[in-house]
Amino acid sequence: MLGTEPEIKARYVKTGQVKLVFNPILDHGDRSVQAHQAAECAGEQSMFWPMHDRLFEDQGSLYGGDTREVLKRHAAELGLDTAAFNSCLDEQRYLEKVQQQDAYRREIGIRTRPTLDINGQLVVGPQPFPAFEAVIEPLLTQ
Repeated sequence: MLGTEPEIKARYVKTGQVKLVFNPILDHGDRSVQAHQAAECAGEQSMFWPMHDRLFEDQGSLYGGDTREVLKRHAAELGLDTAAFNSCLDEQRYLEKVQQQDAYRREIGIRTRPTLDINGQLVVGPQPFPAFEAVIEPLLTQ
């Protein structure tokens, strides 16, 4: 998704035509829960998507060491206010939200990643930009 996501953002999100909403898939235990909370904590500083991208690009580090320390290191490397970020993460401020988002994606039938729900139509798997364009463009003319 990282290959297509920037194109979707540039073409549709930045122009205000599409809203991109992320729903986590919590299928790797506590590491998933902590990583998704980290993205939400970064979002308090308008850095949700940069943290999201960092976590996807560096998934291996989450499984090779202390997850919370890795997340805090990413926050520092992204230039976040680390005291605020660390407090948010330590408090598990977004635990309930992340769990609710995961329940919602299961409820609507999202089982694999990436999957995009475009007005109820699920686009499953890593697709090239034209696959998304073919679903989005007709909706914009309605």
